Amino acid sequence: MSVLLLLGGLLAVPVPASAAPPITWRPCEQDATVECGSVTVPLDWARPDGATVAIAVARRKAADPARRLGTLVFNLGGPGGEGVSATIDAAEYFSPELLERFDLVGFDPRGVAGSHPVLCPAGVPNVPDNPATAEEYRQMLARVNAYDKACRQLSGPVFDHADTMSVARDVEAIRAALGERTISLYMLSYGTLLGQQYAELFPHRVRALVLEGNLDHSMRQPQGFLTARARTAEQVFALFADWCGGPSSGCALSGQDVAGLFDELMVRAERGELRDPDFPDWVMTPEWLAGRAEFYAGIPSLWSAFGDYLTALRNQATPRATGSMQSPEALPDPYGAIFCADFRWPIRDFRELVRLRDAIRRAAPRLRWTFTGWRDVVGCQGRDISTRNPQRPYRFRHDTPPILLVNSRHDAATPHEFAVAVSRRIPRSVLLTYEGIGHWTYGVSPCTRAAIDRYLLTLALPGPKASCPAVPVTGPGTAGGLLRGRVP
Repeated sequence: MSVLLLLGGLLAVPVPASAAPPITWRPCEQDATVECGSVTVPLDWARPDGATVAIAVARRKAADPARRLGTLVFNLGGPGGEGVSATIDAAEYFSPELLERFDLVGFDPRGVAGSHPVLCPAGVPNVPDNPATAEEYRQMLARVNAYDKACRQLSGPVFDHADTMSVARDVEAIRAALGERTISLYMLSYGTLLGQQYAELFPHRVRALVLEGNLDHSMRQPQGFLTARARTAEQVFALFADWCGGPSSGCALSGQDVAGLFDELMVRAERGELRDPDFPDWVMTPEWLAGRAEFYAGIPSLWSAFGDYLTALRNQATPRATGSMQSPEALPDPYGAIFCADFRWPIRDFRELVRLRDAIRRAAPRLRWTFTGWRDVVGCQGRDISTRNPQRPYRFRHDTPPILLVNSRHDAATPHEFAVAVSRRIPRSVLLTYEGIGHWTYGVSPCTRAAIDRYLLTLALPGPKASCPAVPVTGPGTAGGLLRGRVP
């Protein structure tokens, strides 16, 4: 019944794309101090008089209206991140200064949460395998193709219209409905694609734009994409291992050979002797172990927990499954519908897949894997998803307002080289480098937060080649600084 109701809402009476009625605001159920509403947009922007979809929007008004600077629209990435709930929890993400001076507006992108979510069958693997044979590869492709067909049946037409170019046009519709001549934008992670495309399409509507943790949408060959992520993940793990094994780190493995322990665990994973302490029903594969390392090592605030995790793996007895959990028939899963509509990766056959896997292992000889890279490249093979918004170099007008890019030096999710490539294509842009580890610097580094806030509040950019020092990693004890940089 709920799916039918969603489809009914999706196929509502068309609204002309040129119309921009103001948003009807109401107090949000979760927090009455935040306003919730929706903006109706064409399902297919190429057919503005066709079916429509309602985009859920939330607004937290400026706490100091007398000093209000305008509207700050944000997207925290994903793909599939929710913006309405993030607006309600805005104090966890943004500084008091921004909350005082801007109306903060978040939205659920089409296919996500309150904007007609993409639903997929539960209990079906939604990440790609590491096939050992051409037949296993063929079976994997058939499985994900069937998965997409089931998702489409559960989700309706939004499944085929979740690309980021469409979302960029949705943002412009939100701006018009807000009645703002220009908007400021903060775009994180996968949201940087949205920010880049919005600035390309509507540069005259941009007051300021922050792009943090950048993806490069001009990359067309899978090997470079995969090896950049694998190489950075390997570097980040090495930094973690050095810290955790240090004599004064306070890590559970202090004074021990952390890298050597990881190698031993990889051998045990190859023999099927490990289960993940967090997911005891799952036999841990080497790929899963590498993926957990990529995740934990990439967030320095979790380094102490990562040491505990590796200790638990080392000390576990022969594990037993605890029984499976009941799951619903369908779950939200917009990742593939969005990512694979934005990226097309040419892999001709299984032999080429093997070559890519070998390239990953050369780039990361210890981890031998990149979970995020493999998911994003191999996970888009065989899909029943049209790549409506494929990779290409964006063409920015020379009068595009100056844009601030921010990226960690060591970020396995969005390697620094991606941000360098994007910055070179945007006229008058500045890249601020955080000389540490992590994906979201604004919530970690006082230096990058100050630079981002200063730009959004005053439009003042850091100097060329500016950088911020790494924040010292702390656990039960203090690890001290990792790297140093130039404060902008």
